[in-house]
This record gives sequence, C-alpha cells and structure tokens, in this order.
Amino acid sequence: NLILFPKATAQMAKTILSPITHARNFLSAGAFAVANGILPGINITPATVAKSWRSLQVGAPGTRKFNEFYRELAELGVVNTNVRLGDLSALLKDVDFGSVVSADRGLRGLLKPLSKLKNWTQDAYTAEDDFWKIITFIGERARLEKAYLKVGYKLGKTKEAVRKALNEEAADIVRNNVPNYDYVSQMVKSLRKAPVGNFVSFPAEILRTSVNIVDRALTEINKTVIVGGKEFKPLAAIGYQRLAGMAFTTAAVP
Repeated sequence: NLILFPKATAQMAKTILSPITHARNFLSAGAFAVANGILPGINITPATVAKSWRSLQVGAPGTRKFNEFYRELAELGVVNTNVRLGDLSALLKDVDFGSVVSADRGLRGLLKPLSKLKNWTQDAYTAEDDFWKIITFIGERARLEKAYLKVGYKLGKTKEAVRKALNEEAADIVRNNVPNYDYVSQMVKSLRKAPVGNFVSFPAEILRTSVNIVDRALTEINKTVIVGGKEFKPLAAIGYQRLAGMAFTTAAVP
C-alpha cells in the first residue's frame, strides 16, 4: 500500500480529475472510430451524434433519454468498458482507497463534496468513451444492413432474427476493434500492481485492436455469399474503407 496508494492517487489526479486528460480521452476514443472507417459525413451524421449523446449515462443536458438502448448495448458488451478507467478502478479497489480517511468523522464531512465531484468526473470519463463506441456501433450496424440488403442476402427468417444478427455482428466489431477492458488478459491486468508503469491495459489493447482492425478488413474484402446462385462480396467496400481509416489514423493522427 505504501507504493500503490500514492500511485492510485496520482493516477486518479491524472485521469478523472484532469480536464486535459478528459479531452485526450475523448479525442483518442474518436480516433478508434476513424480507424474503423467510421467517418464524419459518411457514417457519422447529426442524427447518430444526437442518439449517442442522449444515450449517455452522465449528468448533463439531454442525456439519459435512451436508457433502454444503452442497457441493450451494455448487454452486448459495447459500452461501459473504458480501459484506463478499468485499470484505475481495479487499483483503487486493491488498496481499499478512501477507507482510512473516511473512517475519521471530521475528514468524512470534508471529503463528501469531493466524493460527489469524483463520481461525476468518473461518469464523464466513461461517457466520453461510450459516446464514440455508440457512434461506432450505429455506424457499423447501418453499413452492414445496407451492404447485405444491396445484394439481397438475408441474415434470418424474421425481422427480429435479422435485427439481432445485425446487432450482434456490429457489437462484435466494437468489442474486438475498440479498446475493451473486458478483453484484457488477467496477466496484463495484474501489472497494475507493479510500482512502475501506468494504465498497462491501454497499450495492450492498442496492439490487440490494431491487429483485429486489419484482420476484420481483410475478412470483409474476401467474404463471399451466394444469392440466387450468384456469388457476391457484400462487405468488400466496408473492408477497403476500414483499411483506409486505419492507414489514415496510424499515419496522420500521431
């Protein structure tokens, strides 16, 4: 605890309590959307931005309007999976952060307002990540549906089956192509307890998702379906768009 308590305090100060880091968190999350070929004016429209904002679970004007939609995305593993926040939350739990100071009655009253601020900034940090993951999900689902309809390929016998299949395929892309704390190995997670290194899960997820983005793009380019005895490659355009987004992000964004 002599090592981890100050480490947890410093990490909290440099993430959820830092306005600059909130901005970096928002921009970096947006970079993953672009890396997947989700682009402004093509897949990102005012309607998708509005729906994403209204689905966020943070105290802000216009949010928490589409709670059912957010709950569905949570069940699909799309939202509430911020990697840096996952590392921080686990570290705070490791050291039972705050239990010592809150045991003192005088300090408890002093820290109560600060605790409310911490909770809001933590929600905001999650929302910044969720905002782009929701946009990515909506964009992926829309272009998958359009591509399959174009060649007349059916994912199910009923509308509900088709809806579920599209949701699952779009969610699978977001889970695997955007940093996700649920997919970090236990070995990497345990490194948070080391005295050196911060937020080890994030660079590990960059490696995993970078490979997955290229792999998904190549799979889409080569995927074939048979409709009416004819062979089609319905997702080829999406694959090329994803490769272009990845190339732009890795070359230009840094």
